[in-house]
Amino acid sequence: MRFTRSPITAAPVAFDDAKAHCRVLHDDEDLIIQRYLMAAAREVEAHCEIALTRQTISLGLDADPGETISLPVGPLAADALVTADGIPVDPLDIEGGRYPRLTLSDHSGGWVQITYEAGFGDTSNNVPDDLQLAVMEQVAHAYDHRADPDAKPGLTPAAARICARHRRVAL
Repeated sequence: MRFTRSPITAAPVAFDDAKAHCRVLHDDEDLIIQRYLMAAAREVEAHCEIALTRQTISLGLDADPGETISLPVGPLAADALVTADGIPVDPLDIEGGRYPRLTLSDHSGGWVQITYEAGFGDTSNNVPDDLQLAVMEQVAHAYDHRADPDAKPGLTPAAARICARHRRVAL
């Protein structure tokens, strides 16, 4: 299943909080910290298969009639409109929450294009505190190791522990 997500439009952490977490008191490096913030958010989102702030997710797949599909990115936004081939899906066919699922009861089979909104909300105030901390840990790590060729890629141990609580488990 291939999917695309719209770019992050709202930072999942207040910039001043991320900057303070890096212990930076001057404004000279605001631009680089802002870039680290957005990169860290994308890294946490990819690891957990979530959207921190509201994003539009589009996916296309072959589906059988009546098939139930696990949507690839959660949580389903509380007021999300879910469409299949541009037609709104009956809310009774949608299982919301962190790991949303969709039953294609009106689908005749074959290729279907699904679009929906995912995310905890529109601003950083809606993002759970522990996920904000994971993003800030990633920002601080990127800032502290920006010129270190030996820095290990991936999540920091602290961010990985936090993300493990939010990551989807696949069988």
